Amino acid sequence: MADRDQHTQVLNESGFPLQIAIEHLVSTTTPGGWRMRYSEHAWRSQEDSSQSGFIDLVLQNQYDTAVMVVECKRVRDANWLFLSSTGTARSRAHCKGWVSHYQQDSFKFFGWEDFPVDPQTPEASFCVIRGQDANGRRSMLERIASEVVASTEALALQEKPLHVPPSSRQFRMYFNVIVTTAPLLVAQFEPDTISLAKGTLDEASFTEVPFLRFRKQLLDAFTPADLLDYQNDAVAKSRESTVFIVNAEHFSEFLREFEVSDQGARKFF
Repeated sequence: MADRDQHTQVLNESGFPLQIAIEHLVSTTTPGGWRMRYSEHAWRSQEDSSQSGFIDLVLQNQYDTAVMVVECKRVRDANWLFLSSTGTARSRAHCKGWVSHYQQDSFKFFGWEDFPVDPQTPEASFCVIRGQDANGRRSMLERIASEVVASTEALALQEKPLHVPPSSRQFRMYFNVIVTTAPLLVAQFEPDTISLAKGTLDEASFTEVPFLRFRKQLLDAFTPADLLDYQNDAVAKSRESTVFIVNAEHFSEFLREFEVSDQGARKFF
C-alpha cells in the first residue's frame, strides 16, 4: 500500500494526470464543438533549431477553422497574481492569433494578426507567483508562454502545405492557451500610491477570474523595416503575443464561450 501511494504521488508530481484529464474532458464532452486533434505533438522552431519539444494538446473547432495549442500546468499551493501597469486589468476583446489563409494561388495571410475574440477577459502583462525570484530574467509564466507561442508558430508552419489546393482547408486560425490548476487573481491598485522610496504598494484589491489574456512581447517575431519605424507607436504592440490563461475547472466554460466574431473574421476575406 505504501509503495502504491508513493508511486501515485510520483505520477501526480509529473503533471501528466492534468493533461490526461483535460484530454478526456474534450474527447468525451466536446465542449463548444471543440475536439482533440493531437496529443504530445512534436514541434521544432524553424528559426531556432535548439527550440523544440512536445505540444501537450492541440484542439480544433467543429469547422476545422480554428486550432488551440494547449499547455497544461499543474501547480501546488500557489496563486497566480496578474497586474498591469495601469493598475487595472480592464476587460479586452482583442487577441493576437496566427492566421493562415490561402486564396487565389497565394497566402493572403500567414502570420500573427490582431482581431477580436470572445470571451472578453481581463488583460494583464505581469504575473507574480509566490516563491519565484522577482528579479529573475524571466518569470516562470513568461518562459512557458514564450514556448507556447513558439510551438504555435511551429505548428502553423508544419501545416502550411495543408492549406494549398487541392486541400479544402484553406483558412485556419491558431491560438495560444495555458490551462492551470492555479487560482487566477487580478490585482487592482492606484499606480500613484506606489512608494518610490520602497517600490511597494500599500494597498491592492484582488479579484479571482476563471480566465484572462496575458499579453506581452514574448518572441522577437517582428523587426521594423528601418529606424524610422521605431517612431510608430504600433511597433511595440506589433511585437506582442496573446496567451489565454485558463483555470482548469473553467476550461469547459472557456471552450463553450470561445468564438471569433464575424467582424473579427471578416478582415481576412
